[in-house]
Amino acid sequence: MIKLVIFDADETLWASYGYWVSLFVPPLKRVNDEIIDSEGKRITLFTGLRELLETLKDKGVLISLVSLNDSEPNRVMECLELFGLNHYFIYPQVNWNDKGQNIKNILELLEKNDGIIINCKEVLFVDDHLSNVEKANNACPGIVALHLGSDISKVTEIKNFL
Repeated sequence: MIKLVIFDADETLWASYGYWVSLFVPPLKRVNDEIIDSEGKRITLFTGLRELLETLKDKGVLISLVSLNDSEPNRVMECLELFGLNHYFIYPQVNWNDKGQNIKNILELLEKNDGIIINCKEVLFVDDHLSNVEKANNACPGIVALHLGSDISKVTEIKNFL
């Protein structure tokens, strides 16, 4: 049974049109389900994501995030706040470290800070880069690591793996 879902951000939660969110220039402004930076770069929240996060929360599934982006300033968290989604994510890891190690960090933080022990077989990870899926598999044997693009075509399809 899946107890924790970990998402990538860029091109997994939202379309960032070839940019890392770290490259966005403030001020960032939300217009419906898009965020626009001062240079006109946009990210668009994927359809059905809000409902997916709420469904996971209602089922008692914990939600986190690992993203290859700058940790300061943390534009990923800024975008999640602008979209009103930041409250769903526990111990998000936004940095340039190996995603497999970041997944292990989340599991360690859950155990250390909350007394919640989750093993790799109870984790679902989704990312749009196959290399990150492979790193997750190597770091956390038994994890359900899905490649957005070949294993699923849109992030909302993870419901089929819960």
